[in-house]
Amino acid sequence: MKFTGRVFTPVVAVLMIIAWHTSYFLIDRHAAYAFLIRDGFLKYDYIYSPLILPFFWWMGKKYDEARFYSERDPLTGLYNRRFVWNMFPEMLSKADKSKERLNIFVVDIDRFKKINDTYGHELGDAVIRDVSSVLLSLTNPSDLVARWGGDEFLIVMSDNQHPPNSLTVLIEQKLRKSSNHGIIVTVSMGSSTYPETAKLASDLIRLADESMYQSKLAKQHHLP
Repeated sequence: MKFTGRVFTPVVAVLMIIAWHTSYFLIDRHAAYAFLIRDGFLKYDYIYSPLILPFFWWMGKKYDEARFYSERDPLTGLYNRRFVWNMFPEMLSKADKSKERLNIFVVDIDRFKKINDTYGHELGDAVIRDVSSVLLSLTNPSDLVARWGGDEFLIVMSDNQHPPNSLTVLIEQKLRKSSNHGIIVTVSMGSSTYPETAKLASDLIRLADESMYQSKLAKQHHLP
C-alpha cells in the first residue's frame, strides 16, 4: 500500500497553517504581530497543531486504503482487471521507449468448477490463493500479475523471461510442492506478444485468451 495520502494530507495541513499566518502579515503586518506575538495567540498553534495533524494523517490513510482496495482483488491481493486496463497504456508506452517486447499471459486453472463442486468453495478459494502466490514467486516486481476474474489470471512481463510452455511447467511444479490440499492442480496458459502479435491491449488479451483455450482443449483428454 502506497503512502501518498498519509504524506500529502499532513503536508497540506502544515501549508494551510503557514498560509493562514502569512495572510495576516500580508493584510496588516502590525496587526498580525500584535495578534500573534504580543497577545500570545501563536501559542495556540502549539496546542492545536498536534491535534490537527493526526486527523489529516488519518484522512490520508483512508485515502490510501480506498485506493489500494480499488486496485486489488480482495481474495488474492493481486491487481484487479480495472487496474490492468488503466496501466496498459503506460506499459505499452514504456515498452516502445525501451524497444522491448511485452509478453502477455492468460493463466486458467484446469477443472476449477469440478474442484469447487467436489471439495467446496472454501478449498476453491485456497487453490486460487495458492496459484496467486506461485505466480508472484515466478515473476519480478516490475511485472504485473492480476486476477482477471474467476479462476483466470493475467501476467504482463518483459521479454525473454519464461517461454509459455516452461512457465506452465514451473507453475505446476511449484503448486505440487506448495499445495497441501491433497489434490493435483494444473493450469492452461496462452500468450501474446507486443508488438508482434498485436498492438492494442484488447487484442493482446483476446489473443492470449484464445491461445489459452486452445491449450486447454489440447490437453483436455489427458485430464481425469
